[in-house]
Amino acid sequence: MIDYILLAASILSDLFACGILRNWFCKKYIKHQVDLQMFNAASSLVSAAAVAGICLCASGISVPSMFTVWMGIVFGIATALCAIFNMKALECGPLSYTKIIISCSMIIPALAGMLFFEEEAISAWQYIGIMCMVVSFVCAVDKKDEKSGASFRWLFFCLGAFAFCGSVGIMQKIHQSSAYKKEFGVFLIIAFMASAMLSLCAAFACRVKTGERITLLDAGQRKGFWGITLACGIGIAFCNAINIYLSGVIDAILLFPVLNGGSMLLTSAAGFLLWKEKFSRKQYVGLALGILAIFLLCAGG
Repeated sequence: MIDYILLAASILSDLFACGILRNWFCKKYIKHQVDLQMFNAASSLVSAAAVAGICLCASGISVPSMFTVWMGIVFGIATALCAIFNMKALECGPLSYTKIIISCSMIIPALAGMLFFEEEAISAWQYIGIMCMVVSFVCAVDKKDEKSGASFRWLFFCLGAFAFCGSVGIMQKIHQSSAYKKEFGVFLIIAFMASAMLSLCAAFACRVKTGERITLLDAGQRKGFWGITLACGIGIAFCNAINIYLSGVIDAILLFPVLNGGSMLLTSAAGFLLWKEKFSRKQYVGLALGILAIFLLCAGG
């Protein structure tokens, strides 16, 4: 029961940190590429500090193995690229459609679990659930209404986030299936530090190449920047800490579809209620199929 309570907490944390707050921030505050990189760097540092605090309060921080160090660095790079592509998509497109596409990345770790982790059997109902999620993704994108912001540029950023989000799920599973799974706290600290360093280097490169100034640190922007950065950083740390634990105790074919599918549906609702994003008839069908997919993936397990 506690595992499923944590699963629900992770979905809600993702909704606020990676959905509502990020969308609001990207559309209201970010003016240049350097701003986006600075935001990701700062929120990653907050996440690293939050995870370190959790570890110190729980059992302390142990010296990591080299496996954990290298996996953490690769995981951090993938996490940073996923966040950057996600925020670029939110800059130029709608929250609900963006989340729907990225949520379908659950197919990547779910199928990896089937291919590389033999203990995870997939039922016929779960196969049907995966197909429903794919159809839900296809129905979600409707370019008939250009006001929706569903451009090719937006789609490119969504697909980039899709690929890196799926790779993050695979790496979570690999680490938690290894002999070093108890090092997940320091694994996340290393990952968030690597994410921050990558974005800081990218921000510096953008600053040198384009001469863009960091508008987020202007007097009028500073308060909003740090407030949202703290909230996002803590929320993302909380979400990742839960997910990497759950990836070791719940089958990938169940965990990743429910995490991404639940977050997808709630974020779509937020886009509709808070940003007045409109859905076509086809998109409503897609949302219904998403709900059905989650039911089949859970019941099939």
